[in-house]
Amino acid sequence: MKKPVKVNLQNNTKLIAHRGLSGVAPENSIEAFNLCGLYGYYGIECDIHVTKDHQFVVFHDSSLDRMTNTKGMIKDLTVSEIKEIDIVSGSGIDKYDFVKIPLLTEYLDVCLKHNLTPIIEIKAVGNLADLDSLIDLLKTTKLFIKAIIISFNLDYLIYLRKYYPTLNIQYLVNEVNDEVITICINYQMDIDINGYNISEEIIKKCHEYGILVNVFTIDIPEYASLLSDLKVDFITTNILYN
Repeated sequence: MKKPVKVNLQNNTKLIAHRGLSGVAPENSIEAFNLCGLYGYYGIECDIHVTKDHQFVVFHDSSLDRMTNTKGMIKDLTVSEIKEIDIVSGSGIDKYDFVKIPLLTEYLDVCLKHNLTPIIEIKAVGNLADLDSLIDLLKTTKLFIKAIIISFNLDYLIYLRKYYPTLNIQYLVNEVNDEVITICINYQMDIDINGYNISEEIIKKCHEYGILVNVFTIDIPEYASLLSDLKVDFITTNILYN
């Protein structure tokens, strides 16, 4: 079984656990989220989808095929149906019994329990009203100010910025160019970028415009240390801890 790997970071770089401590426990599981409380993370990243009955569940794929004992699409099932499904794949799966797909509320409970920042990637919603429901949930749990919302879907992020001007938002991208930086300036978003498509020049340019830089998904300690020396603000990782 894999063990978390220690890394020493500088410049106040914060570590985010990618889908929980997913190098050790199954991704996006309560088991992976709870482990984060033991290793000094700043936050826990997760992925969310909306079910047939418009509830948020935490799961990366739109399909159940890769990770569970069931085939099908999350959007076609209700929460009660999803709760009957077992996760049967992922790091350390043999160590755990009856691993389930969490509700977003269960994930937020773990963040509150361990005083960790929720970093929530919106994968897919049924309609834009679901985004309002997400914000209502964050406000109810008093995590609205602390949470960071991320997505590759720019339409979702623009909608959220329009109606929730103080929400913390990071635009997920594989590469940064002038267009991406302009979008982030205009909509007051930070950047979450593939960490292998980053450079010191990009980091400096983002910081010149007040844009924070998160990099994903970095599992090599030496590279994480280099990125920290270059003053990235966040590093998202499956296995490293500070």
